[in-house]
Amino acid sequence: MATESDHWQTAWIIAEQYGADGAAFAGQMALSFKIGHKLDAHRTWLSIKAKVEALTSHDRSEPVMKQ
Repeated sequence: MATESDHWQTAWIIAEQYGADGAAFAGQMALSFKIGHKLDAHRTWLSIKAKVEALTSHDRSEPVMKQ
């Protein structure tokens, strides 16, 4: 089972590779799991999508997530 930290790590990677388009990518992943009736994976990707949106829409001069 993925942890919240895993979701953030995945979101960081997607945001760095795709920028603002990363949220659309994560949304497509969520939809594919919903269609496949994989509800846990669907919720995971919705969480990742929200985190990608937060990372790509926030002013980069301030940290979004403290480690």
